Amino acid sequence: MGQDQDYPEHTFRFRVPLSYIDTGGVVYNGRYLDIYNQARDEQMRDIGYPYMTLVTQDRNHLTVVEANVQYKAPVFYDDVIDIVSRVEKIGSRSIIVNQAMYRQGEEQPCNQARFVMVCVGEGFKTCTIPAKLIHAHQLQEKKNENSCF
Repeated sequence: MGQDQDYPEHTFRFRVPLSYIDTGGVVYNGRYLDIYNQARDEQMRDIGYPYMTLVTQDRNHLTVVEANVQYKAPVFYDDVIDIVSRVEKIGSRSIIVNQAMYRQGEEQPCNQARFVMVCVGEGFKTCTIPAKLIHAHQLQEKKNENSCF
């Protein structure tokens, strides 16, 4: 049931709050994971399948089993950043998402990341990704293909 498709990009805009800044005056490295997670949540909401639907209706979670972040440039308090997320692949039990963070108006990413997430159910046992979630991603791809923009 692996899906080798070209999924559309999703962009989430975020202004860095003071609480994310470390004593060096930049975003603390672990906070980037929080920002990327929030961007993935917004992506799911925007395709019409909020994460809470996965949790409450399907009784599943997407658990990060691998995270790789490449830090290229610091991000500062009050920076406006765009987080671009793109699903690389949806398998029967896993999703791979590539993400990059851009300071508004800049072309080079401040950092980029790749996340491998596995769908788990009760007792954190691996389970099949709900077909409704896969379908929501596929519908978003079709909407973008039919867009005039």
